[in-house]
Amino acid sequence: MLSAHSLKHAQCMDLDQRLYELGARRVLVTGTGPLGCVPAELAMRGGRNGECSEELQSASSLYNPQLVEMITQLNNELGSDVFVAANTQLMHDDFVTDPQAYGNQCIRYIQTKHHFQ
Repeated sequence: MLSAHSLKHAQCMDLDQRLYELGARRVLVTGTGPLGCVPAELAMRGGRNGECSEELQSASSLYNPQLVEMITQLNNELGSDVFVAANTQLMHDDFVTDPQAYGNQCIRYIQTKHHFQ
């Protein structure tokens, strides 16, 4: 019997394979962003100082590398780099920790004032 994870993995692989058969030759597949930092989750699960939910952050940290592995496997089967995986959580973390690199001076002020990290 297939686990829910294995079934979902197989469904995603089938969808990606179908996109390729329909002519897709460059597809960006994004992982999850910082799930524990979504405003609704912050309101329900966040800490007293606005910290992100560690449980959900951990879940996305587990999911994103598996997505990259799945995309790599599919590209190997196709013999071409059709699917490109983007780890949006790492992008978000980079933006928050170094906003000046992106031309945003306001983020650092808000983080400092409200003690967000």
